[in-house]
Amino acid sequence: MFGAFWVASPVFGTWENVRSILELTAPILILATGLTIVLTTGEFDLSFPGIVGLAAVGAVQMMAWAGQDATVAVAAGVATGVAAGVVAGVLVSFQRTSSFIVTLALSGVWSGVALGVSNGGATISDVTDGYVSLTLKAPLGIPLSVIYAVAIAVLGFVVARWTVFGRHAEAIGSNATAARLAGIRLVRTRVAAFAAAGLCAGIAGVVLSSQTAQFAPGLAGGLFIPPFVAAFFGISVLAAGKFNVFGTVVGALFVSTLQTGLIIQGAQAWVGDVVVGGVLIVILFVAVQRRESG
Repeated sequence: MFGAFWVASPVFGTWENVRSILELTAPILILATGLTIVLTTGEFDLSFPGIVGLAAVGAVQMMAWAGQDATVAVAAGVATGVAAGVVAGVLVSFQRTSSFIVTLALSGVWSGVALGVSNGGATISDVTDGYVSLTLKAPLGIPLSVIYAVAIAVLGFVVARWTVFGRHAEAIGSNATAARLAGIRLVRTRVAAFAAAGLCAGIAGVVLSSQTAQFAPGLAGGLFIPPFVAAFFGISVLAAGKFNVFGTVVGALFVSTLQTGLIIQGAQAWVGDVVVGGVLIVILFVAVQRRESG
């Protein structure tokens, strides 16, 4: 796909464009890594767009209202994301209600709270220089947001592959009843998975608000479907048979390359939404077929 776009438009292969693709990939990969951990347990999380906005407004308001520095603002934003993830995990795990419905409802709740905290959705741009510098620099030409995303993906890979939590999460996703009979604590593992997703959403909120130097309604606009495409990429297209962070990384790059290529070719914004949504449908179809055939 990259080669096809490059042939169609030589500017596509320039470093400036590659850098823009990587910057577009960063928040998608951060969110998709957290989502992959939740999906591994057999649950879904639809609340992360709301958490992104809530974490962003929490971080920005720490500077705008409380006069705190960037360190406190980042801590507040990340802590907000973790807390929101824990709430989702507790509601899903203890009540054993549908994670679809619970997290979808929570996304609306968190979005509403973010609008309330920002006085009805007002744009807040009172951020410190230190907060902006979190994503402003580019060591060796690589944006800091990309470095953050890679670090989170590596950490997610290690946790999923080589820790007890990762093995327990995979066991629950494969067969929750067997996992419970084997002595695995289902509630604790599920809550931890949603907390990890909340952590990633909180970090994404901080990164996005730092990049734009403000909080604005719709900060996470366009970041709902792409993380799902990235997360399902490994289990379907790469034929891994299970959710994995490596497949998520490839999927995130796939989505960003596709979106950027369409823009350079002059496609309107809605075309990208249609294509990415269509890609998710195809990936889900392939995943189901592979699971049934396996």
